[in-house]
Amino acid sequence: MYDRVRCGARTLSVRACGRFAAGALLLAGLAACANDTATQTARQDAADHQNCLDLGFEEETEAYGNCRLKLRQVRATEASRNRSNVNVGVGIGIGL
Repeated sequence: MYDRVRCGARTLSVRACGRFAAGALLLAGLAACANDTATQTARQDAADHQNCLDLGFEEETEAYGNCRLKLRQVRATEASRNRSNVNVGVGIGIGL
């Protein structure tokens, strides 16, 4: 029914080769997304480090660790505020 074509190291139908290519593109896109997340995390880590040093905390002290934790907590609080919280519910009650 479908013509066979060379798809990488295999010979597949045109439809199967298209699916294979689409899957490969999807995986490449996910890998790029993960890389962006890792890059963003590394940048945030460097910024937090510099902020705590600028505030006068010395590296590898309890106060420095608390500074880093506080910055992470502030970011998490801001992120939760920025998320839209829409809850829809339907309830039926019977009073006896």
